[in-house]
Amino acid sequence: MTTRALLIEDEPEGLENLQNQLANYCPDVEIVATGGSNADLLRLASEENEGKFDVAFLDINLPDGLVFQALQQFDEIPFDIIFVTAFDKYALRAFEFSAIHYVVKPIDGEELVKAVSRIRRRNAATKQRVEVLQQNYNPNAPNAFEKIGISGLDGIHFVRLRDIIRLEAEDNYTHFLLKNGERITASRTIKAFEDTLASLGFVRVHKKHIVNMNFMKTYIKGEGGYLVLETGETVEVSRRKKSSLIDTVRRTHGEI
Repeated sequence: MTTRALLIEDEPEGLENLQNQLANYCPDVEIVATGGSNADLLRLASEENEGKFDVAFLDINLPDGLVFQALQQFDEIPFDIIFVTAFDKYALRAFEFSAIHYVVKPIDGEELVKAVSRIRRRNAATKQRVEVLQQNYNPNAPNAFEKIGISGLDGIHFVRLRDIIRLEAEDNYTHFLLKNGERITASRTIKAFEDTLASLGFVRVHKKHIVNMNFMKTYIKGEGGYLVLETGETVEVSRRKKSSLIDTVRRTHGEI
């Protein structure tokens, strides 16, 4: 099936590189239009052109401002988005949190193939994902994340970090346990979330468990020990994770 694409990139070399990589690695992607500004995006994605492309490859920093300025003007976004961005670990974390696809400049062909393979085609709450990304994309406060987009088995859920009690692994799935009692299952391993959440108050305490430290009440020492959470639940701490848990708590909360 052919995927029709719009490319918005203001640097000629960057645009040429993206076109070449798509031709070489993604022959099923047909480039239907290109532009280099927010104004071009609004013109090319106007109502009269609706349905003419399936995905937009968007640079974030454009000559007439961040691309969010144009995206905000859509009531709904009837196409998927792949952002094309320079490497920035905080920006990349924002993409992960928002369940948004991205490729990093200079573009790697294999990573481009992966991003294209995840295109959702008009049914994936693109507007909501972009709004969460915009909330999280703050270079001046790189750790000020409020929400995470979780690709669950039944759709994408947007959850405040402070509402997540813990994560629990089950084979290749990860369950998010929320303080309202809700349980969201993501089709990714718990390892995929570990690094993303590590600097935001979450700690891996067991091969099966990541815990929001704001919900920790008591640590009961033992060979590995276990945590008592504010909810009354207990979570086992593995012997291998015991020292890293203690070090993390000392660093963030004081003596233990």
